[in-house]
Amino acid sequence: MTSNRGDKPSFAGPHEGRELELMLRGAKPLSMFVEPVPPEFEYFPEQEFDSLVSDGRLVKRIELETKRDPSGKDVTFRRVLYALPHEAWRIEALLLVQGVYVSLCPGWRPDLDRVIGLLLGYDREDIEKFLQSIGIGNR
Repeated sequence: MTSNRGDKPSFAGPHEGRELELMLRGAKPLSMFVEPVPPEFEYFPEQEFDSLVSDGRLVKRIELETKRDPSGKDVTFRRVLYALPHEAWRIEALLLVQGVYVSLCPGWRPDLDRVIGLLLGYDREDIEKFLQSIGIGNR
């Protein structure tokens, strides 16, 4: 994925580490963070996001999901979503797509990854570059 700063693309894309900045500018409608429970380290500046939730500038939703790892141990993940208030519909849409994703056979789903990328506010070009970087583009 490309970034506005001309950096070499990262695996996660041009929004990584810039979610709050982009949301404050209105350039990103939705952010999603996924971390294990309990967290191993600070994944994102949650207090900064939450202060904007308190001010009514963002909407927040937390979902917990438990999966069984390859060793048979249950692992719980915390999915934290923030949306601009007028884009809050994206939270439910993303959770719906994520639910479909989980219900299907294991593996990457480029079709659903494209939908998730669009909901998160990525450009189509960036989404395709991301999918190619993980070896599932053009399917």
